[in-house]
Amino acid sequence: MKKKLLIITRWYLPATKSGGTVRSLVALVDGLKEDFDISIVTSDRDLGATEPYEGVVFDRFVAKSGVKIIYLSALGVGSVAKAIEKIQPNIIYVNSFFDLLTQSLMLLKVSGKISAPILVAPRGELGKGALSIKATKKKLYLGLYKLLGLSRGVTFHATSPEDRKDIVAMFPKSKVIVIPNAKEEVSCDLSLPQKVRGSLRMVFVSRIAPVKNLHYALEVLRDFPIEGEVLFDIYGPDEDHAYWEQCQTIIKQLPNTIKVHYQGFLEPSKIQEGLSRYHLFFLPTKGENFGHAIVEAMQVGLIPLISDKTPWQDLASHTAGYSLPLSHPDRFAQAINEVMDYDQTRFTEVSHAVKAYIDNHLDNQGTLNRYRDAFTKMGIQGL
Repeated sequence: MKKKLLIITRWYLPATKSGGTVRSLVALVDGLKEDFDISIVTSDRDLGATEPYEGVVFDRFVAKSGVKIIYLSALGVGSVAKAIEKIQPNIIYVNSFFDLLTQSLMLLKVSGKISAPILVAPRGELGKGALSIKATKKKLYLGLYKLLGLSRGVTFHATSPEDRKDIVAMFPKSKVIVIPNAKEEVSCDLSLPQKVRGSLRMVFVSRIAPVKNLHYALEVLRDFPIEGEVLFDIYGPDEDHAYWEQCQTIIKQLPNTIKVHYQGFLEPSKIQEGLSRYHLFFLPTKGENFGHAIVEAMQVGLIPLISDKTPWQDLASHTAGYSLPLSHPDRFAQAINEVMDYDQTRFTEVSHAVKAYIDNHLDNQGTLNRYRDAFTKMGIQGL
């Protein structure tokens, strides 16, 4: 008989604007639904949406694509408790550390109403960059979490060695397993635009929020000499309106040789086709536990220009792009100028090296096997 795996996450399909977590979970569910009886507890709307999904049944489990899903119209201890009581899971996998769904689960745990083993994936939320945003609120919750000893009996899921370091720094006595994010299988054979010296097509694809650091990218373009003409397109949901206004102020201060356009939201199914219009992928993020857009950009062959706050830190040794410290914005400008100076021959060489790098680093079937083993062991422990 299959073990019952309950996945708790703020966003799941049909959500499209909430970043890479949904896509990791879809790949995980598709890869494991033959091995586990999977149920999903999620919210009734997408990131930033004021209205619930259309054509979706709320507040009761429905069968969908081989799993059971409940879209909750009200998030809280009561609704989560009812869902758990209905499923009686052998394993609970919760995504996010600070989300209300996680907090509700932990209150149920401390009250003794949950006996199933719990795996918590903070998904980069315990990194310094992420903790610096709404820091006071997060500090209070962490203090309460530690005071109540909620980490006792909980296993943490890190998706990279860096993610593990952040978790261990916060909860040194907790058990942590490290398994990369699952990734959808893709085949990519797209042609990139011609590259001529002195001209560069650059793109940012991510949520427009402080943690993604778009304003830093724009400040690099404003504050350092860029030796050529740049087209910089921005894709992503406008999650933080005040932050986007700050970014727009910087855009108005850029020289005439740098053209910036906000292109709106890019549907996940169209990301790779959209990325194929550019040469350089610019994301100086404050923290990523995986970075789906980064991976897809590399699969297309774009040269990544990213911060060193992602798992992809050894790019330079493979001539596969740039992973740079945020403390040195001048090095980001230098990287832009280096790629600006590429002709078609050099760009093709590096682009091929980028694709080879990411192909060598992704082993999705091996990753799914590691999840399968981890959940199986936790299910046995929960008997």
